[in-house]
Amino acid sequence: MKKFDIFGVGNALVDIEFRLATKKLGRLDLPKGMMTLVSDSRQRELLGAINLESRDVQQSCGGSVANSLVTASILGSKTFFSFRVAEDHFGDLFCKELRLAKIEMAETKSRPLGNTGTCLTLVTEDADRTMATHLGVTGDISSNDLDFEAIAESRHAYIEGYLVSNASGFEAARAAQEAAKESGAVLALTLSDPGIVENFKTEFEILVGNGLDLVFCNFNEAKLLTREDNLEGCKRKMREIVPRFVITLGESGSYAFDGKFGYSSQSPRISAKDSTGAGDTFAGAFLHYICMGKGYDEANKISNRFASEVVRKWGARLPNDTIKSLDAEMRGAAK
Repeated sequence: MKKFDIFGVGNALVDIEFRLATKKLGRLDLPKGMMTLVSDSRQRELLGAINLESRDVQQSCGGSVANSLVTASILGSKTFFSFRVAEDHFGDLFCKELRLAKIEMAETKSRPLGNTGTCLTLVTEDADRTMATHLGVTGDISSNDLDFEAIAESRHAYIEGYLVSNASGFEAARAAQEAAKESGAVLALTLSDPGIVENFKTEFEILVGNGLDLVFCNFNEAKLLTREDNLEGCKRKMREIVPRFVITLGESGSYAFDGKFGYSSQSPRISAKDSTGAGDTFAGAFLHYICMGKGYDEANKISNRFASEVVRKWGARLPNDTIKSLDAEMRGAAK
């Protein structure tokens, strides 16, 4: 019996989230609905500008895989996260929140000097999110930051697509991929963001070509990876290149393919406030439930419910009590 259900590796970022009018967003010269990598000075400039225009702010430990692991851990999965933060206030905040979520990490590892990465998320009135990310020290994450013993002791390994945006991060992703394959872990990858897929297509093709068991993506990411322009074309091409996959479709739900059969799930009709973190929550719930023995059809339906609850509220994650109550509701409905 392995010690962990899910091992994850990804960028460690402190999420700083604001609500902002679309008109004001337009003044900041950021592509709406996309993630943009920015320098430390540009991030400071953006924070200064936005602080003048908004009093609404939330701060929490974040990053795509980190958010997914929090959901899985609160649901009961045993999780481990390899990451890189600095010896600073934001680094302290990040590690504290992981401990509260009962996510294990290499506690004895020394932290470098510098700045912990931050992700400024701007949420407009249409619930869309635009992100400006300064990687800080997580931009130097490499295979030296991986805990290979934890990978060997994990049933599933989950790699964040954002890692491919720099050479050392891509090297870490490749090293985690090889270690997971060697240990027999189920290997999952999230494509993370359309801009990342578009700009680092070669790196994703290498990861796919070297062998993955499961890919998570949204429709826009699937279109860029497959070079198809409609959902049926994306499904067909994805079946050719990966054994199993999930395509999230926003208000239209999601599609999951388990290697033999495809399953569509519709999202509940809701009034969306903030789409930030919906895909991360979906992936965390999905990985947890397949770890617990659920099939792709059931995991897809349940994870859609979790994602729909995230977009009802402001912020990238659900409160712990909400996660637990949804889990109890789903288990009760299955009886």
